[in-house]
Amino acid sequence: MNFKFIFSALLCFSALFSCKTADAQSIKEVTDNQVAECTSCDLIGEISRAQLVDNPIFNEWFSESYENYELHSDAMKTLNDVSTENLSFKIILGTWCSDSHRDVPRFVKILDFLNIDDKSIEYYALDAEKMSPEKIEETYSVIQVPTFIVYKKDVELNRIVEMSIRTLEEDLAIILTTNDYKNVYAD
Repeated sequence: MNFKFIFSALLCFSALFSCKTADAQSIKEVTDNQVAECTSCDLIGEISRAQLVDNPIFNEWFSESYENYELHSDAMKTLNDVSTENLSFKIILGTWCSDSHRDVPRFVKILDFLNIDDKSIEYYALDAEKMSPEKIEETYSVIQVPTFIVYKKDVELNRIVEMSIRTLEEDLAIILTTNDYKNVYAD
């Protein structure tokens, strides 16, 4: 009986360890020069929108979500009335993450509609452990991805973490008008 238990425990441990190793090996840091060649890796560190759009693997989910998302008209009317001067955004995502696949392109579509300059948007990608060599997760106190951080005059106003409460554009409208917004992880 003890032999069977020990054997089962060793088998489970080795299976768990090998999956963890496989995940770590499959996630690579990708530079600008390598992004076009990347077909089975994830981006890590500071990235650009172009890296998501130019690579066929990332572009598949990015374009589909971007094109198919219909903006909430009432929220967009509210956002249109808000000054976008001195606004900037940090988008922290995981190219391995289904929530990022869904919401990052949608959020970018909202920013495009508002004519937010690309220079006002920074993109960062974390690995599956939500970490990066630059410690982006610590610098910006990231607990989940995607995280959309909204700044006005370089001061953080608020953030949307992992998922919107209403829709992304409604949450952003609340942040930019009343700022009476708490993300799903806020105390």
